[in-house]
Formats: sequence, C-alpha cells, structure tokens
Amino acid sequence: MHQKGSKNALAQKLHEDILLKNFIDYVRFDTKADPDSATVPSSKGQLKLGSFLAEKIKALNFDVKQKDTGVVCVRIPASAGFEKVKSLCLLAHLDTAPDASGENVNPSLVENYAGSGIELENGLIIDDKLCPELRNHIGDDIVVTDGTTLLGADDKAGVAILYTLLERLSSGDVKHGPLTIIFSVDEELGKSCNYLDVEEINCDYGVTVDGCDLGEFDVATFNADAAVVTIKGRSVHTAVAKGKLLNALKAGSKFIDLIAAIPSPETTEGLEGFVHPHDIKGGVEQCVIKFIVRSFTKDGLIKLENKLQVAVKELNSLYGENIASISFSFQYANMEEVLSQHPKFLDCCRKSFKDAGVEIKEHFVRGGTDGSNLSNEGLPCPNIFTGGLCCHGPYECLPVASLHKSYAVVEALVKNMATLDAL
Repeated sequence: MHQKGSKNALAQKLHEDILLKNFIDYVRFDTKADPDSATVPSSKGQLKLGSFLAEKIKALNFDVKQKDTGVVCVRIPASAGFEKVKSLCLLAHLDTAPDASGENVNPSLVENYAGSGIELENGLIIDDKLCPELRNHIGDDIVVTDGTTLLGADDKAGVAILYTLLERLSSGDVKHGPLTIIFSVDEELGKSCNYLDVEEINCDYGVTVDGCDLGEFDVATFNADAAVVTIKGRSVHTAVAKGKLLNALKAGSKFIDLIAAIPSPETTEGLEGFVHPHDIKGGVEQCVIKFIVRSFTKDGLIKLENKLQVAVKELNSLYGENIASISFSFQYANMEEVLSQHPKFLDCCRKSFKDAGVEIKEHFVRGGTDGSNLSNEGLPCPNIFTGGLCCHGPYECLPVASLHKSYAVVEALVKNMATLDAL
C-alpha cells in the first residue's frame, strides 16, 4: 500500500527542525524561472525571496547586498587568527525550474518511508521504478508535493543549508577562514554566471550546493554547445506548386531522420555524449531546429558536431540546393580539467564528507552546474548534494536526513578550509 504525506506531521516537525523550517519557508515563494522573460532576474519571485533572505541576514549582522540583478552576496570575515587561510565561496540558486509550476507549493511529510511507494494528493505515485534512489531512503522522513507543483528542493534546499550555516556562524562557535555566500538567479535558464563576476567574488575556491542524492560530489560535467539548423523553403500557392514549392517543414522532418543514428539522451548513459533536438518551429518558408550537444571530452563534442554538419550537407544534396545551414554556440565547459589541478582542495572536500559521516559518490554530471563556467573562469568549483530527488516536476521529493547530511558536509568543509594547507 502506498504511503501518503501528512501536513500535520510536517507542521509538528517544523517546531523541532530549524533547517527544515527554513526550507519550507522558502518553497512558499514562487521563484520559477521564465525563459520568455526579458527581465533580470526572469521572475519577480526571485527578487522577493532574495530580499527576504537579505533582511534576515542583516539581522545576523553580516555584510549583505542584493544587486539589481537579484543576486544576494554575503561577505563573512575570517575568524581571528584565520585571516590568511584560503577563502571559500558557497553558492546556491534562488530560482526553480520552468518545467513545472512553483506557485502555491503545498508540501507534506511522509514519515518513516516503508519502501512501498508514495501517493501524492492528486493521485500521482512516486515509487522506485520512477525514482530508484528511494530504495536507499527506507526509514527516512520525506517531504513531498501535493502533485500539482514541483517542490523546489532544486535549489531551495541549498539556499536553506547556506542560510542555516549563516545562523550557525553568527554564534561565533565555528572557526573559519574568509567566506563569501552567494544566492544566484536564473540558474535553471543557464544564465546565472552572466551575473556572477569571478574577480568580484575574489575567492580561492568555490562549492555549489546544488546536487541531488545523498553523497553526490560532482567533479566533472559535460562540455556543452547549442546548435541551430535553419532550413529555407519556398512558398508557392498550392494550386500551382508542382515542381516549385519546397516545404521547409518536410525538409526539417527529413533532417531529423538523417540524424537518427547519432547518439541521443534516450539511447545513452554514463560517459556517453549525445545530440538532442529539443525545439522545432516554422512553416513552409522556414524551419528552425534547436539542439543541445553534449560530451565529456572536447574531442567528443567536435565529433558529434561534425556528424550534424554531415547531415546538413546530405540534406542539401538531397534537395539539390543549399537550403540548410547550421551554427554552433558555446554553453559551458567540463570543470574536470580545472579541478584536477587542485588536489588539496578536492581532498579537503572529501575529508568533509568523511567528517560528516557521509559516504562519498564522486560523480560525472550528465549536465552542467554553475561550477562548470565558474571553474573555467578561474574559481575551482565542484558541486555537492542537497538530497533532492526527481527534481523539476511534481514527483520531486526531499529526504529530511539527506538535507541534514548535506548541511553537515558544508559545515565540515568550512571548518576544514581553515586547515587546507596542512592536508
């Protein structure tokens, strides 16, 4: 029998769990990123949550600023005697994914998960077929949605962890080096690094708190480009179209057929790269197809792009004229090469997992993080887990124990950075 969440159980839990309460406070803000918006940030909710956090952080007597972009930056001076140790920047993002609604999030708590699956209020079922990671969380309390929105653990769990850390640091009990904490915007649109300046951050190392399941430590990401294929057709009245009309939509469909053998997300896993057509628009006169191209190696990225170029040439050959063209644009780069040059820092992160009692799972992300671009811009920046599962949709859930373990790793890292040179 499937278990169901309880609002009463969640309310009772909040009285004794400050970290969880902070998280639930933040999911009440609708910060869904809007890919069609021309504003910065793309949604007002991000500004509202950022302002809410900034006021709370001011009350802790830290130096905090919310920029016009919505980014919230907190500077924390080193504890006495630790001014010269390596500086650390911790980052989480305020926005949630545009894939599902973030309005009126209505969470509840499944207590002592028994492993039989979870039924949400609207009848959706989360089980280990949909979310295999649930098998590792039997006995845990798990926060779920009502099935009509996403939860927002990506990345309000990270936001809650970093704000709770600030509360802890305000007591003076944790000795640490120079720290910067950043709450960024529009990460889900791939734009967050547009509003982050590595020189202004001015830290030796960074860590994004934006991963998923318990123990995840992301040390590599895809290299990522975007590709756009533009197909020019010829519109002629259908009454006299024979031998004259060239339908760009049909040519676009043919192009999709031509790339069928190129690896795609649904046929790849692990370290395999892919090409993914994700948007097609147009009519008879023009058809535009948008792709993402992903590979863990730069050479692999080039090979995939070459295959797309071959398909463009083949389409032009079939139609006897140059109706199709392709362009590529950079999105982000694998952070592995940069991180591998900082073994002491990576060992410091690994020690922090161990100190927190968390089994580390070093992970190559089949995607990207803010750390991808930040690392390649000069701020070595791996990514650690928050505990969130099935993100970007109504099946999103958060094991409470994993949230606390993530916090424990982050606090341990702050402490260990003070002894980094001794590792």
